[in-house]
Amino acid sequence: MVNKTERALPPIPVKRYFSLEELCYLADIQPEQFFQWQQDNGVVIGHGGNQYTRQDVVKIRKLSGSFPTYIDRFNLNGHDSLNRPAATAEEVRQDLQAVLEKIEAVLAKPQKTA
Repeated sequence: MVNKTERALPPIPVKRYFSLEELCYLADIQPEQFFQWQQDNGVVIGHGGNQYTRQDVVKIRKLSGSFPTYIDRFNLNGHDSLNRPAATAEEVRQDLQAVLEKIEAVLAKPQKTA
């Protein structure tokens, strides 16, 4: 198993300024992780906006091992507390079929005209 600090990061392109997306790609982190880390540590990297220098990229790459693991809070990466898929494909299909049937039933009702 490769530790976060041992992973191979992409090479830094020869340019002066980087966008947030480029910074996160080069450091192998998510933008949400970066924002949360800045908020938790009271540190602001960059000069505001969406521009980061090469030095900022190098700094974040060195610190990226201290970033918490990214968990999508909207769907918790689609897993339950035991790290199993929250819903199987069959369960999702059945739920979608039920919703579709309800929509078709509503659309099939005759509309009253005034």
